[in-house]
Amino acid sequence: MEIIRDLENYLDKLVNDYQNLKEENEKLWQELEDAQSKIEKLEEEKNRLEELLEEQQSSLNKMVERLQNLLSSTSELPTNQEMMWGGDQANG
Repeated sequence: MEIIRDLENYLDKLVNDYQNLKEENEKLWQELEDAQSKIEKLEEEKNRLEELLEEQQSSLNKMVERLQNLLSSTSELPTNQEMMWGGDQANG
């Protein structure tokens, strides 16, 4: 009789352990799915930010190029002093 009670207790323990492990497994799967979803959202955000960065870099490059063109075109213009003295005479 005692062996049967021991077996019943052992079986109850196995069933309880199985239920606890099943609940823990379901919880871990949910955490994994949540983490994967978060990773996907972060990847999308990263891609969006990379695209925005590329657009901003392109805009800045264009503005720098325009500024360089403007500066090079203004450096070719004669200064007021050169215009008054007729070219290179201002230096000598």
